[in-house]
Amino acid sequence: VNAVATGCASFCKFLDFRRKLNPWKCLSRRFNLHKVSINMVVSLGGRCCISFLSTIAVLHILTVKARSVTLRNDVPRRAVDGSYVDAHDGLILEHNGTYFWYGESYGNQTLSTPYPWPNHPRLSVYTSPNMIDWTYRGGVLPESVPGTLWIPNVIYHAPTRRFVMWYGSGGWGAAESYDGINFTPVGGRFFSRFGPKAGTDGTGIFVDDDGQGYVVFASMPPGFDEPGHPGWPGHTAHNDGHIVSIERTTPDLMSSTHVNISGFFPDDYVESPALFKRKGIYYVTYGSCCCGCAEGGGIVVFSATSIEGPWKRQTPHSDINCNNASALICGGFGARSDGVNNLVFHAQWWGPSFIPLRNGDTAVMFTGRRWLSGENHPQGCFDICGNRGKPELCKSSKYYLKSDLSVWYPLEFDDATGHIHPLHPLSTFTLDIK
Repeated sequence: VNAVATGCASFCKFLDFRRKLNPWKCLSRRFNLHKVSINMVVSLGGRCCISFLSTIAVLHILTVKARSVTLRNDVPRRAVDGSYVDAHDGLILEHNGTYFWYGESYGNQTLSTPYPWPNHPRLSVYTSPNMIDWTYRGGVLPESVPGTLWIPNVIYHAPTRRFVMWYGSGGWGAAESYDGINFTPVGGRFFSRFGPKAGTDGTGIFVDDDGQGYVVFASMPPGFDEPGHPGWPGHTAHNDGHIVSIERTTPDLMSSTHVNISGFFPDDYVESPALFKRKGIYYVTYGSCCCGCAEGGGIVVFSATSIEGPWKRQTPHSDINCNNASALICGGFGARSDGVNNLVFHAQWWGPSFIPLRNGDTAVMFTGRRWLSGENHPQGCFDICGNRGKPELCKSSKYYLKSDLSVWYPLEFDDATGHIHPLHPLSTFTLDIK
């Protein structure tokens, strides 16, 4: 930039301006780095400097286009004002060069009072031009929407030019927006084909190439998670439910038709499923249950060439967040706590964010939350759901849930087989974003 200022000052001197110009004033007045115009040069009578200015313009354009960003997993993510980015357990959506980060917000919630909390989490959105400089844009839903709100999933629906969001709230809620920031709820709370008593966990909405929408979720239908049930041949039941299936959405993407197109996936005691498509292959992922647990869970991978299946478990490395290549599923909490040492990352995963890259490809970046990892987290507290019978060890007024760290991980694919490579430790990585 100093070189540009010096060159601009010489250019001004060459044109024999009678007033004295500071080179930086010249730079700002006569040489707008963001919009270099040949007409501007001609109007200054500086045809002999077109080559100089054009060269600088090209260098500037190349600098803008080559937006290599280095992202870190070893520090909390912060907004431009220095505060914690209070958007957890969600995703990043790129639209027209702006990155929208949706997630759960905890405000000033601490562990001075035990979970569940009556007013947290809510949902918030941040925006960024580069995935580094994040600006808080507010809550995405009006305060009139009651209760606690969880795991937002947002897509941009090009045919209707709107952002569509599903979120958890003792069932599902749906909302729409035309700016990606201010969402309007559509209808009230709604449920899967199993009704309100089965619960729903997961907001994995997906729209296929033909415009049909789907949602993948976990639920606890009464009586299903039992040994010998017809839906569970060879299944080892934990009697805890949390089993995964896929339903079609309504044409407007605002609800479920209750039409199941997948049957049941073979694992129970799982949550946070995701559904996406890459290069003609459909993927479903989910992880072992983790109730706000520091230990985290895995990422189990199924794939198919049709949305209706048959769905096949990836092998080896069914669970890509597990160091044991032969394990079907790894976990660190509750029924699978014995697998904690096999986990690559101690994080709970929330599915894919799709990041356009400069080379025309798209990074499929998974986001995971490292529960109880923030500043002043209470020692001896391993989960917010009873803490192994010692809830008193979790009580703290100094630890704010919004301070928790997260893991961003760009998945690596074997294009020959469609398999997803197992994860490995990753404290930093670089993306050449579009």
